[in-house]
Amino acid sequence: MLIDIVILPQKNLRKKIGIKIKKEIGHLPNFFVVDSAKLIPHLSLWHMKTSQKGVSKVAQELKQVVKGQKPIKIISSEFHALEKYKGCLEFPVKEKKDLTKLQQKVFQKIHAYKTGLMPRFASFLKIKYSEEKLREIKKYGRSLGFHPHFTMGWLKNEKDITGVVKRMREVKFKFQAKEIYICEINKWWQVKRIIKKITF
Repeated sequence: MLIDIVILPQKNLRKKIGIKIKKEIGHLPNFFVVDSAKLIPHLSLWHMKTSQKGVSKVAQELKQVVKGQKPIKIISSEFHALEKYKGCLEFPVKEKKDLTKLQQKVFQKIHAYKTGLMPRFASFLKIKYSEEKLREIKKYGRSLGFHPHFTMGWLKNEKDITGVVKRMREVKFKFQAKEIYICEINKWWQVKRIIKKITF
């Protein structure tokens, strides 16, 4: 099973963001749209491949991680397209020490429950990894590094990117994160189902 430990905006905010992105890219050729219906807008803390039994263990560990954790303010930054992954669109998140600290605690507590490697992200791009990254993938199931963001979709045609980014730049959001979630993800590392909520 492929899972992701995530922070989610409140349901009404997820819906609002999803409706907007669907309006802007749903009619264009795409690999996926994070519309809050089939795929859920989320901020990933750690992806991993694990077993059903592993999910239960991860849930127990995460309850320990969030003991004494204070709510974290999540603030979106300017919507953009990624250079590395042509057509991949996202809201970066303003980096905060408490968010990075939480991510590190999550990673340290649960990475040992992996049962294999995450499927290679966007394998069709044939991105070459450094030897260091390959070592990390082998050891942890995926490479390290934390860049908080909300992936919102992936366009197939580069010509569509500029217009979408321009129209989406007016969208900004912020919320208080008071829980983390264990979610099931697809081969694109996108959330398709919430498994468990763990409140701070």
